[in-house]
Amino acid sequence: MTDEPDLTTRPFDELVVELQKIVQRLESGQAGLEESIELYRQGLRLHAACEERLRSAELTISELGRRGLAGAEVEESAEPGE
Repeated sequence: MTDEPDLTTRPFDELVVELQKIVQRLESGQAGLEESIELYRQGLRLHAACEERLRSAELTISELGRRGLAGAEVEESAEPGE
């Protein structure tokens, strides 16, 4: 569906809320077959977008941790020779 907004530009929290609404709608049993299939498709897209965002955040945090650790090692080696 080409007219669907790009999920990568939407805030993570917004994606999660929309996914929760889809799950609630599906669990309610009030959607017909066609609507349920479309909701499921939307849910899969949202889930994939959330998972990708979390993976990216995890990599960013790991990288920041490595940089922080490297910076701390440099500072520690500089302290004794002051």
